[in-house]
Amino acid sequence: MRWGLFVFITVFVVGVANAKHKRLEREYVSQHCDGVMEFMLPGRTRVDCLTDKYAIEFDFASKWAEALGQSLHYAYATGRDPAIYLILESKKDMRFVKILTPLCDVYGVKLVLIENY
Repeated sequence: MRWGLFVFITVFVVGVANAKHKRLEREYVSQHCDGVMEFMLPGRTRVDCLTDKYAIEFDFASKWAEALGQSLHYAYATGRDPAIYLILESKKDMRFVKILTPLCDVYGVKLVLIENY
């Protein structure tokens, strides 16, 4: 009985967590990555997409700060240029783009917007 309740709660929580986005992040990676997906680094972190030129971090707009840090880390670790593919699911997400754009200019991060609204 406890096991069944645990499974139900786990499935419900995962479903609710994923429900806040229109699509999963990995779906965007799969659609837009022209390189190696989920490239594993020695520290057991993973680059979402590694191409000959870029170490690309995909993330939702509200996680812009995390995306910036990860893209810089992945670029340093791979010797590639940093890039962020920022997923926008609403016009309201543009507020995050306004914060992130000047930082990308300062740190030399390529910023690509994926608009899904």
